[in-house]
Amino acid sequence: MYKNALFVSIGLALCALPNQSLAQCRIAVAGTNCVAVPRSTAPRPSPVEIGSFLERGEHSILMNASYYGLPPVQDGWVYIRIEDDLFRVDFSTYEVLERVTYMVNHHWR
Repeated sequence: MYKNALFVSIGLALCALPNQSLAQCRIAVAGTNCVAVPRSTAPRPSPVEIGSFLERGEHSILMNASYYGLPPVQDGWVYIRIEDDLFRVDFSTYEVLERVTYMVNHHWR
């Protein structure tokens, strides 16, 4: 009796999972199966320009660079997160030196 109840519970849980094809569908339109919406392959615009100066206290400094696969901080610059991007910034002037988002590992996402 207990085994049957367990199998029924597992079966109901599996039925409650979304269909794989529906999970991959971005827009479901009445009367059609699925309308695919392609993702843009264009690079996102940078939230700040290289060479610009940031206001202190408005952005987060990244403290554990090695966790994200980045080289250690040195020579007076730090990593600063701005929106979904990471930048190398001079700590004394807060000048943006380089966009380094492409360097981070899978822990960033």
